[in-house]
Amino acid sequence: MTIEKIVNKLAAILGGVPENRGLISKKYSIIVVPDRNDRVINKNVSGRLVLLTGALAILFIATSLYFAFGFINTTIDRRQMSNLSLENEFLSGKINELENTVHDLRAEMSTLMEKDDYIRMVFDLPPLDSELREVGIGGLAYAEPQVGSELAHRTWMVDEDVEKIQRQLELENASFENLIEEIEKRKNVIDHTPTILPTEGLLSRGFGMHNDPFTGIYQPHNGIDIAGPKGTPIYATGDGVVRFAGYQTKLGNTLVIDHGNGIKTYYGHLSKFRVKKGQRVNRHDIIAEMGSSGYSTGSHLHYEVRVNRRAVNPYRYILSTYIS
Repeated sequence: MTIEKIVNKLAAILGGVPENRGLISKKYSIIVVPDRNDRVINKNVSGRLVLLTGALAILFIATSLYFAFGFINTTIDRRQMSNLSLENEFLSGKINELENTVHDLRAEMSTLMEKDDYIRMVFDLPPLDSELREVGIGGLAYAEPQVGSELAHRTWMVDEDVEKIQRQLELENASFENLIEEIEKRKNVIDHTPTILPTEGLLSRGFGMHNDPFTGIYQPHNGIDIAGPKGTPIYATGDGVVRFAGYQTKLGNTLVIDHGNGIKTYYGHLSKFRVKKGQRVNRHDIIAEMGSSGYSTGSHLHYEVRVNRRAVNPYRYILSTYIS
């Protein structure tokens, strides 16, 4: 569209036709009066030129406003993008810290599981199911958010790991509580089991078939003999109650300790008692002194372990070969 057609269109809008009427058909004068005594300038311009100039001015102002608003919006967007970039950088750093923390927690959880397995093995308890440990107990599964962002994905992964570790920790806490209960039950049994040597000295005769030192007859020996100087301390090999403290024909001065669960220990050929019948004793308590009373060829201790009245090899119960 030409300028003339544009002017004619504007003239029609204003209610005139260029040839005969309306604003565009009029003539206008532009008078310039200087501030000195110079000649006054008078210029005649057509309405068409005035209209065209006004239209161009309006177009210029509109265009300027458009670009001004665009510049302002662009500046605001850039500032917002800069702020978002800084915020993402900060959040990325925080997620890195959380990922490192989760890595450390996994290592600690692995160590905790190994300790749990070891304790269960020592006390002959069934291990926890590996699949149960992997999944944990309870908890809700959350779907990954449909946001195409690496930051969002990493955040979701950390949240998943933390939630899984929390479930595993709850499982391990429950497991250790169960272990404590079982160990407390078994501790009482262990404390009352004769698990140490009763004295220090030289093993002079073991359990089983041996020649009798007096008759030379090959016959069973129901305990072990440990030789040592007279007065050597004799220790209780487990917690229990003294059921007998007196003299027997063959064993001489004899102590019998009842450890419960059908287990009793016998200490013979003593020179001196340090406890009396009915007294409670604990493992490592000194209960007597070594001697050579009764059927004996020299200072030594005859030590027996009987289970439900049947003599068994004491070394089946001894866990250490020294008094500690």
